[in-house]
Amino acid sequence: MSDSKSSTRVSFSAPFSVEQWGPSAELTSNAQAPLFAIAAQSRDVATSTSSEPFERRYLDALSEEGINLHTFLSAWRRSMTDDLERLSGLHRQHDVDELRTLLHRLSGAVGLVGAGSLTEALRRASTAPEHETGAIDLLVERGRTLVTQLDAAIDPHRSTIR
Repeated sequence: MSDSKSSTRVSFSAPFSVEQWGPSAELTSNAQAPLFAIAAQSRDVATSTSSEPFERRYLDALSEEGINLHTFLSAWRRSMTDDLERLSGLHRQHDVDELRTLLHRLSGAVGLVGAGSLTEALRRASTAPEHETGAIDLLVERGRTLVTQLDAAIDPHRSTIR
């Protein structure tokens, strides 16, 4: 939160580099692909394992910097659940600007936990010219899968990943 009287700044170091996302061969070849194809394509890996891939090292880095993962993920889960519920109903109302804003916010949230494939699918959906109902439903399902996985991944007695 920031206003003219106060500001908050948080920084941490991580044992991995932050990569600059730029056009890759895959992105270039999919530039004109329909949204559903983009959402489903990145889901292929997740479908084979009934999970949504994420990088545990992102959460490990937060823990190593003293972030309580229970507190962080509790707030993250509430925010994700609220946004996914809102997204689930919003795309049927055809409010394109609000939908794009919500998809962009969700892409940032899943990026915090290292879910690169889902982050990219949400980012691409936020810039898509049309939003297909089936594609948005698939993204909501993937987001819910990620939330469930992260709930199970945290050791209940310590602020670490199992």
